Amino acid sequence: MRNTALSTHYYRFFPAGSNITGPHKNAIFCSMVKSEKKYLVGLVCPEALSAIEADPMHPVFLDIEACNALEIRYDFFDEKVWPELSARVRKVAPHAMQIGTVRLVRDGGKFPDKDAYSRIPLWSKILGESEVPEWLDLEQDCLYDFKNLKSIADLRKTRILVSQHNFLRIPNQQELEDFARDCLRVKADGLKIAAMSNSENDCERLYKFTRIHAHEFELFAAFGMGETGKASRIWSLKEGANLTYASIGHAQAPGQIDVASSEKALKNLENLNSPFETLGFIQKF
Repeated sequence: MRNTALSTHYYRFFPAGSNITGPHKNAIFCSMVKSEKKYLVGLVCPEALSAIEADPMHPVFLDIEACNALEIRYDFFDEKVWPELSARVRKVAPHAMQIGTVRLVRDGGKFPDKDAYSRIPLWSKILGESEVPEWLDLEQDCLYDFKNLKSIADLRKTRILVSQHNFLRIPNQQELEDFARDCLRVKADGLKIAAMSNSENDCERLYKFTRIHAHEFELFAAFGMGETGKASRIWSLKEGANLTYASIGHAQAPGQIDVASSEKALKNLENLNSPFETLGFIQKF
């Protein structure tokens, strides 16, 4: 049965006298309307996939069932099995949208940075199979590959999510705007930014960025990493994002929340009223 629990409906109303007017108010409203369905993305690694293939009743099954999207981390698997992974994941999780990722070492993955230019042939093999991911993730600093990747992805109706990972800090507002501009320039269908939060209010820039730009993309994620960024993984969805990532098993990024806690928070999203309250809710589990 398809998991529909995360199709959260959330509307923001503006009180009389609100100083949010004109295109800014429309942008925020459009963002909320476009982002009603929220995607909880679980990371598929070799251990998780092997476990559920060997035993359909394995505890990991509950996590996979709770996710309405799964990220296939190709860089965690042996290259020889890459072409078959989408079909294998589809078999154990037919309900879940797939995001295919070949993450570079500099962005927290295992694929060698020096081989970044060699991924097009590998993506071609992945997209040449009968089952393929609905989305592929491409890093912002590899946009030189966007045109070639899009040409082969379009043949399979696979869309591209452009991502940025910053393990030091959250970019300033101008840097965030430049990122959005780059994504819009190449006509990317999705945008993701995960950046290290270093203080309690550090994620406010990401929330503002989300309110302005989420409506421009089919998929949009903007959250902080680290302990002070933990709440943003959920609260960003209240600000207009529609994509967040959670761990199946061990966390793969600083501050990442497990799937079970994330699912509970998303089901309770309309009752959460601040990042502080969101963090308190998450810490109950």
